[in-house]
Amino acid sequence: MTKMDFFRIMIKIFGLYMVISTVFSAIPGNISWIIMDIDLVGIFWILAVVIILFLLFLFLIYKPDKIIGWLKLDRGFDSDDIKIENFNSDNIVKIAVIIIGGFLLIQNIPSFLSHSYFGIKASVQTEFNTGRLIDYGDLTDKFSWLISFINLLIGYLLLTNYTNIGKFLKRKNEKND
Repeated sequence: MTKMDFFRIMIKIFGLYMVISTVFSAIPGNISWIIMDIDLVGIFWILAVVIILFLLFLFLIYKPDKIIGWLKLDRGFDSDDIKIENFNSDNIVKIAVIIIGGFLLIQNIPSFLSHSYFGIKASVQTEFNTGRLIDYGDLTDKFSWLISFINLLIGYLLLTNYTNIGKFLKRKNEKND
């Protein structure tokens, strides 16, 4: 198995995980907000999020080579082949960093998008409303929004800097030995 084959498989698994996460987590969470305040913008938002995530899923499934090239995942390994007998701790750390970064991205995209939507919607409510239609914007909402953004940023940085992180962890481990 080559490293390209391995990363293709991993990206497709991330895509499948994203669909499952969207269907069982993001959609029900957003539908509950829409039911509280049924309006055309809310319905449009849930449809837009589902379409964007579906297109992202299709991109992950059918174009993994572009993602591998864009994130430069195939660089930083000693050889093109992944052999179990040659699997050293450095390669395991690199793959673990890639997996963790991917899961951070996939898990926090729906949360960040819904927090963004509700934050924007709550901030543009006008004085013509008889009360706040959406109770959004307190400290816990902003904190959750910030945490989902930070997780997205950390996931992206892990994916793009996995070689440096692997070297750092290996150097740290050698100092402790």
